[in-house]
Amino acid sequence: MEILAEGQHTMVEALRTIANYDGRGARQGPEPNQYSDFKDFLDTKPPIFKETEEPLQADEWLNTLEQKFRLLCLTKVLKTEYASHQLHGPAGIWWSHYQSTMAANAQITWDQFKYAFRGNYVLPGLMAIKHTKFMKLIQENKSLNEYLQAFNNLARYATEFVDTDAKKITSFKWGLSPKLMKAMGNCKCATFNEFVSDALSQENNNAIYACFKESQESL
Repeated sequence: MEILAEGQHTMVEALRTIANYDGRGARQGPEPNQYSDFKDFLDTKPPIFKETEEPLQADEWLNTLEQKFRLLCLTKVLKTEYASHQLHGPAGIWWSHYQSTMAANAQITWDQFKYAFRGNYVLPGLMAIKHTKFMKLIQENKSLNEYLQAFNNLARYATEFVDTDAKKITSFKWGLSPKLMKAMGNCKCATFNEFVSDALSQENNNAIYACFKESQESL
């Protein structure tokens, strides 16, 4: 029985060794208790952050980095070290100023970094401005596609008005030009994508009719 147990133990250890190597004989991931180095981080192709007029783009940058960090073995301080190397231009200057307010050789954790970064780039006042712009958004002289792009961009700041297809359709319909509103006012589309698709078709039909009418008037 001892021989059988020893053989099973040897087989388990062999399988563990194989699992730690890929098909080319290279070890997968860092050794136990070994942290990922900066090259490992760069291999995940982390995005660079310079500046932005959109508060949520700054938040998206943080979220993307956190997704990259899940692939690595890093301390909270190393996360800050690696992330700060992706701050260029105005963002890099901000980071230098922030560090100057800390004690010499202070170790800044990832949570501290995120709090300071959001405090500078994701200001509640800016979020409120974007929310107001969404509430006032109308198509006016924009093409439907231009209006759609503006709507999708600003809707991120007013999620309570777009968290269902029905709410999203209502909000989008409210800002349509009078001509499209007349045509799409009673549309019973179940999804927002269907509504937009029908509105684009209607806009195209309006354009065709306008060209036809103009050609008739010039005769």
